[in-house]
Amino acid sequence: MRPITAADADRVSLLETLAIPGYQKGRVSQSSLAFSPDGATLACAAGIGRVSIWEPKTGRLRLVLDAPASQNVACAFSPDGRMLATGGFDASVTLWDPSTGDRIAVVGKHGSPVWELGFSPDGRYLVSCSLHDDIRLWDVAERKLVWSHVGEGGYLSAAFSPDGATVAYGSLGGKAGLLDAATGEDRAVFVRDIGHIGDVAFSPSGELLAAGTDDNIIRVWFAKGAKDAATLVGHQGYVNGVAFSAGGGERLLASSSHDRTLKLWDLSSKESLATLEGHESEVLRVAFSPDGATLASVGWDGTIRLWGIP
Repeated sequence: MRPITAADADRVSLLETLAIPGYQKGRVSQSSLAFSPDGATLACAAGIGRVSIWEPKTGRLRLVLDAPASQNVACAFSPDGRMLATGGFDASVTLWDPSTGDRIAVVGKHGSPVWELGFSPDGRYLVSCSLHDDIRLWDVAERKLVWSHVGEGGYLSAAFSPDGATVAYGSLGGKAGLLDAATGEDRAVFVRDIGHIGDVAFSPSGELLAAGTDDNIIRVWFAKGAKDAATLVGHQGYVNGVAFSAGGGERLLASSSHDRTLKLWDLSSKESLATLEGHESEVLRVAFSPDGATLASVGWDGTIRLWGIP
């Protein structure tokens, strides 16, 4: 398959539905999806006691990790694909070998559930955020804490910029901003008091930062200068996930929502290009494959759905 672009987004359709083994709908609408760097593997932490690892091209379930949390809601691959980090309601950050399912180490622990994870582009550091406490940066090799950013406390998302110099976040208190990745100090604050900010994502160049919010709107800013780039209106429920496509350049953004749909957006025209329907419940997270040809979504219906151009 070829990368999804803004020009052919209206041709995207459902390719496959994967049923998450042992799924039971939890009380929190948080899950995580992560493609391996080569795109051959897809990991999913769907709010249950296990993390599933799939082959998206075949739909085959490769491994199931018996992760320590009763609800695992965060996962992220290292840039070399040799490690998978997971987190959840036991408040710990755990590293795994995704090829064997063996546990490598526990990097550290928060004081409340780990809500999201992300590796730095060079793989040296791992950022994690917790639901009621702080954002933390960990040295992966030495398994030690580098810094903790408390701020207002209570974070729902954290992501490294493509150059590794900045960490973006979204909070329970309706605040999105940027931190210096070296020190954890504030660099910019974009918005406040708009409800929860459930997810943040950088564009492939790092020029843009998108945030999905509980007022049903997606906001996009220029990362440098903190100026507004776009306001995308169209969802009829909380926007739980946002993801840029590496194959679609700076233009193509995907979003997932409590309204049970995904949308594809053109940031040049600031218009919705397509609405993808199929999930039977709220759509919690969305992720593009590294080549931009496959879009994955996970829903509160216990399924992962793969989308693309047949």
